[in-house]
Amino acid sequence: MQRRDAIKGAALGMLAGNAAAQVPTGPFSLPTVTFQKANQHEFPRDAFRIDLVKHYPLVPRPTAIGTWEQLMQGDLRDKAFGPGDSTPIGDSFHGIAREWAETPKHWEDYHCDSTLKGWQAWLDKEAHFGEVERFDSPPAAGQPKIMIPNWGGGNKGLPIKCYKIPMIETYRDLLDLKHPTRFYSYGGRIPGPTLKMRLGQPVVVRFENHLETETSIHLHGGHSPSHSDGFPSFYVLQGKARDYFYPNILPLYLENGKHHVDVGESQSTMWYHDHAMDATAYNASKGLSGFAPCFGERELQLIRDGWLPGLGEKSCFDPEQKGFKLIKDPVTDKMVRDPALEDPHWPGFYKHEYGCEPYYNPYDLPLVLQDRVFDPETGQIAYDNTGHNGYIGHTMVVNGIPYPKCSVERRKYRFRILDGSNARVFRLRIMSAEKFLAANRDGIDVIPLNMSVPAEGPTLPLLQPQTIPPIVDENAPGAIAARPNRYDAASENYLRIGKDSWLWSHAKHMKSLVLMMANRADIVVDFGALTKDMKLAPGETREFYLVNTMPQFDGRGPKQKLDDGGDPRVLPAPFDVVGIQGVPDQRLVEANRPVPLVKFVVTGESVANDAKVVDGTPLMTTHRIIQDHEVKAVREFIFERGKGAWQINGRFYDPTITNAGPILDGAEEWVLRNGGGGWWHPIHIHLESHQLISYEKDFAADAILDRDDPPAPVVLGGLKELLHLIPEPERIGLHDTMALGPNTVTRIRMRHRTWNGPFVFHCHNLEHEDMRMMFNFEPVPEKTTPEDLLPNIVPTARTHGNDVTWNGGFRPNQRVGELPWEYPPIPQTPVTDAGEDLIPPRPRTP
Repeated sequence: MQRRDAIKGAALGMLAGNAAAQVPTGPFSLPTVTFQKANQHEFPRDAFRIDLVKHYPLVPRPTAIGTWEQLMQGDLRDKAFGPGDSTPIGDSFHGIAREWAETPKHWEDYHCDSTLKGWQAWLDKEAHFGEVERFDSPPAAGQPKIMIPNWGGGNKGLPIKCYKIPMIETYRDLLDLKHPTRFYSYGGRIPGPTLKMRLGQPVVVRFENHLETETSIHLHGGHSPSHSDGFPSFYVLQGKARDYFYPNILPLYLENGKHHVDVGESQSTMWYHDHAMDATAYNASKGLSGFAPCFGERELQLIRDGWLPGLGEKSCFDPEQKGFKLIKDPVTDKMVRDPALEDPHWPGFYKHEYGCEPYYNPYDLPLVLQDRVFDPETGQIAYDNTGHNGYIGHTMVVNGIPYPKCSVERRKYRFRILDGSNARVFRLRIMSAEKFLAANRDGIDVIPLNMSVPAEGPTLPLLQPQTIPPIVDENAPGAIAARPNRYDAASENYLRIGKDSWLWSHAKHMKSLVLMMANRADIVVDFGALTKDMKLAPGETREFYLVNTMPQFDGRGPKQKLDDGGDPRVLPAPFDVVGIQGVPDQRLVEANRPVPLVKFVVTGESVANDAKVVDGTPLMTTHRIIQDHEVKAVREFIFERGKGAWQINGRFYDPTITNAGPILDGAEEWVLRNGGGGWWHPIHIHLESHQLISYEKDFAADAILDRDDPPAPVVLGGLKELLHLIPEPERIGLHDTMALGPNTVTRIRMRHRTWNGPFVFHCHNLEHEDMRMMFNFEPVPEKTTPEDLLPNIVPTARTHGNDVTWNGGFRPNQRVGELPWEYPPIPQTPVTDAGEDLIPPRPRTP
């Protein structure tokens, strides 16, 4: 599908005026690829045969490591992106962020010199962006602390790492499909290469587009300049490349007239994905996503000291942190990169073993959860170009593999779980094989509340439906509360240690969690404790399942009943609600039959010296709370349906304007309101973390599910404050994507630091985002005209156009390829470029 086909489908949907009445077209009209809403709990006979451990997302090896001076003016100038690519950094078609070689004027507030350029500007930034204490290499006794510049790359900091990642088509044999499935991929991998980054160590990635669609790469949860943030119209055009500059710095805060590094903002689990305007949902459905964990000093200390799962000091080691590991070539007698570090089957990627892969950790596994509809006749992922409500599938995919297994030892494991789906909300639990198979076959209502697994192993027969009478009327008094109690009794404990890009202040025991699109859950599962009283003979195993219990069968969001897509009650918030005055005991209703995602196969002996993390273990330094007096403006944004698509404050997205102009180094409070209709909207704000101030909901309005377009506005007169019901570490922690359930109003606060615009915020139901539920914001200096800073004003022209790009000055006619901030009368791109860098034809499959 070409991007213009996607836009054409979107336009047809808007002309239809009512997405609910759209007639399916294309492959979705065939019975073989229709979404099976009532049978999502079923899994194929060949499920759980592919081991995730053998398909671990590979880590790419840098193409160059050096200082700015070496990469731009020294011996690495024409070698930054490996053999066959002599184009220097910044001279790619789309350039690089201007902050790579220049200092913005507003950084004079950080005491930087805006007149400096190049290497001198780089050293100046290093001197004024502060330092952080280094924990992974502690000083010897009696020696001073080791410090790392927050803006690395200098003589005493961490050098810059460069990578080159092509976006290409790739094929996989999945399930019993007749043909290999075609994916869009980063570097031929599904998910994409895992970019392991280090706070304080800058990274440049040249993403090169060999696909048939425009792309734009967003580092989700990162603190990056506008040019490298994946602004929707900052494309990587077909056959072209863009140099993405990720400084990996911590933002600064002002206190007593001096700027300090905000260590509480240290990121952990980031990810990257496509963000191209109008095509994000389709591109994502084809596979364009990858993990980007970032290791801060506190997290490395927790690993080194054995609090978090890992190999201790070995998992804090990067063999090429300061430069390539070199050996002498016996033929040429020259020093060359050590090939022993690379995977022989995947040149350019590290071997997944200690001494090769940076921060190697076999007990830290990333899991991206997605749902798809596969056409068994063609083997392809079916996608409806004219449906804008949200793509939902019934085949569950983890790391690109439908229903995988994961071989684990009897010890603690850390799982960084990402909801990478377009529109599905998950409720995640861990169940023993016996309880899962019984509930999956006969329903959770047959599971006794006191059911246990015998110590002698997996010999428990499956329960019969008559063991306990099932709950027939789910609307009967007490019925809603009964099912979660049964699931809680049948589920295993685990620890949650983080949300989105940040670790929590302390670990907390949980039995379930709700994961919205783009949210991440950082959890620790103790398979040693789960099998503590079980006698396993050599070679014998115990099995557990990661399951989803959230019923959902359209893009509107979770539903009460699995077998009734038209039930109007959508309950109630992304956490349990119990005991509010005037509100009955309500919970997000869970499906009667759990849906399997991953089967964990536990083998071996218990580990003596396991990770020490337990419930309540302190983890991350608390961030600075935004106080009332710091708030410079309050803005309200209503996320609503209108004219067959999706709007904010009654407007569709326009890339050429700015909808908000917050003051740099200032704080604002934003009110995010759901416009009604029973829809769920996960709201993601680029650039900065946000702090949760209030979470209110009108429960009476849940009985209203309005399918009209637009839905009638609901007067939220019975709002109940739910903030105190959210578990403390999540309530006080940082977020980058906020769940906005039906009839909900939430208040958040955030600071806007370091980078000027443009940036975006939007609904992360990707079909909603593509159909224009997105706004621009541009942090601006305080000296800006006062009317530009007023909250909720009529949108104004963007304050920044192509000046966010630096092209190096190596050609007289620079071409940046971005949508300009105002439309010129004629195209700016030279016509001679039209025939260059053509995409090769896609290979045909038999």
